[in-house]
Amino acid sequence: MTHAQANTLPELHRLHLAIQEVQEEIDRGPRQLKARSNTTATRQAELEAQRLKQKQLKMLSDQKALQLKTNEAKLEDLKGKLNQAASNREFDIIKGQIEADKVANSVLEDEILETLEKVDKAQAEVKKLEADLATAQAEEKKFAAEVDQKRPSLDARLATLRGELQQVETFLPDEIRAAYLRLVQAHGASALSPVENSTCTSCYVRLTPQNAVSIASGTIMFCRTCGRLLYPRQEET
Repeated sequence: MTHAQANTLPELHRLHLAIQEVQEEIDRGPRQLKARSNTTATRQAELEAQRLKQKQLKMLSDQKALQLKTNEAKLEDLKGKLNQAASNREFDIIKGQIEADKVANSVLEDEILETLEKVDKAQAEVKKLEADLATAQAEEKKFAAEVDQKRPSLDARLATLRGELQQVETFLPDEIRAAYLRLVQAHGASALSPVENSTCTSCYVRLTPQNAVSIASGTIMFCRTCGRLLYPRQEET
């Protein structure tokens, strides 16, 4: 076995792991960008809901103010009728109505003040959510730019690694090439497994002494337990 062939499996494993790492970084960008986009959409929905709440509170406040104005006009009308009462009984009835309306107006005034406070708080929350949305939009835009900026170099790195992988794969013996390709298709970078202390580091099953010696001497072998393509760690060769 040539020196190049002896180093084929560990080099293949290194390249597969490097390709996996770069591919994961490429895939991670869009996923994280999607998460930021979802955050922005959530902030937008929260803002719209709060704006609607603030609008409804303002409408309620306006309705109560209009009701108070109507009640006050009615009260003035009753005061006029009080001065024109034809009898003590009519006077007492109108006076009682006036007192009741004053109490009702007092309660309504308190409700208006309470509603106005809620309007102010809702408006403050709207401003806060507007700021939160602006922050989320800025972060999403910044991250999208970072992803776009990194992508060309990652694509170039991936192409280089794949080219190196194809080069190293030419050193594989023909009799294991098909099995190797099936393993890679099924398990990716974990298709290969180094042997350490006579143990497959993929499934942690100990090899027989004979198999451990064979692998250490350069014999190509698959793990009988997990099926991975085995190779000795270089420090053990």
